[in-house]
Amino acid sequence: MTRLLAADVADMEDVAGQAVAIARRIGADHAVASASAGAGVQVTARAGATDTALRDAGQGLTVTVYRGTRGGTASTAALDRHAIAEAVDEAYAMAALVGEDPDALPPLLADMAVDTPLPPLDAPSGVDIARLRTMALEGDALIRAASGPGMTLETVSSGVSSSEGVHALATSAGFCRGQTYSNHGRWLVALARDADGAVNDSADSFDRRFDRLIPTQLLAERAVARAAGQLGARAVPGQRAPVLFEPRAAIALIGSLVGALSGNPQLRGATFLPDALGKAAAAPHLDMYENPYEPFGPASGGFDREGIAGRCRTIIRGGTVEGLFLGTRSARRLGMASTGNADGPWNLALTSRAERGSFADLCRRMGRGLIVRRLNGGAADPVTGNWTYAVAGAWVEDGSPVHAVTDVTVGGNLRDMLTGIVAVGDDVERHGAFSTGSILIDVMQIGGAP
Repeated sequence: MTRLLAADVADMEDVAGQAVAIARRIGADHAVASASAGAGVQVTARAGATDTALRDAGQGLTVTVYRGTRGGTASTAALDRHAIAEAVDEAYAMAALVGEDPDALPPLLADMAVDTPLPPLDAPSGVDIARLRTMALEGDALIRAASGPGMTLETVSSGVSSSEGVHALATSAGFCRGQTYSNHGRWLVALARDADGAVNDSADSFDRRFDRLIPTQLLAERAVARAAGQLGARAVPGQRAPVLFEPRAAIALIGSLVGALSGNPQLRGATFLPDALGKAAAAPHLDMYENPYEPFGPASGGFDREGIAGRCRTIIRGGTVEGLFLGTRSARRLGMASTGNADGPWNLALTSRAERGSFADLCRRMGRGLIVRRLNGGAADPVTGNWTYAVAGAWVEDGSPVHAVTDVTVGGNLRDMLTGIVAVGDDVERHGAFSTGSILIDVMQIGGAP
């Protein structure tokens, strides 16, 4: 199978290893080097023609060199021996200019993922750019063909991409390991227009395996339905009512929860869930599980950027916090061990022990309230938990959506929102590291027309 990427694991391990060896020779007490290379192709189409066709490649080295407990970092996009040596020299010089930080020293070899399993992440598509162009044009044609009486549809973007990469990490403690990976994507953005205006919305699919991407036909149907469904939007009165978040909007709630349980906020107390371990943080029917080793998972990996392995573990059990997301520095300061989350969470799934059901089931259960389909802008205060966003969505009466909404905001406090989750739907979607179904919250403040 033809690969886009010329470099392999051995190449990147050699580059990272060279950087560490040079650092030690010039007197560094410790050194950590990360080398990577990637290549990809992408095609977009609109209005019946190719819009962009790109082929790109890149590489880089980042090295951190320690003089005692002072660490300096430098990087280079050139990977020849001279460029590597220059980057090491620069990092060594930088280390003399920063303060001491013993908690930021790299981990010991005994704590690193020397022989832990590496989940499979590499599945080259073997698809050439001509085939990608055909797929992009197909998506564009499907959107435009969906125009009907009183409504026209245009393609904002129909795109397909395929990329491959390799990374390696080496440290002066003796760790040196790398892995190859792939990423593929397909996306469609549709613009729906009628006599009163125009709105756009999207649908996408990303996977490490090209043949697991959602088919273009289904993505086109989703993008068209989402855009067309926002036409004829009307205001609703300000009130308190149930709110049902579609999966792609519900992801924001998981992201806020992960942020609150991460090392630095927990260390500083700058979180709406301080000293969270062992405390209730969500509704008692909710669980959240982390899995670094899922084959071809979008957030899978054998080790983080510090060389620490994650592990399969429960973060939330029955609404109670059982785990944090820690890198080495924050873990040391908390008197704990790194959880292998220096790069953030691995694959996370939010599940419920309560009665589930389809999206339509959750609408019927809600009865009267607001569907949130997209967050259009706002803010979540990570310290107080106050959460306010402008949203796009639909109003529900008697368990069925009746019209799209406009000029609507939704507000609440994340503590109340998480404990107020009454159901998680079966319509599970994955976005990056997070997967969840639709989330129904018992009551929130809806800002609308007076």
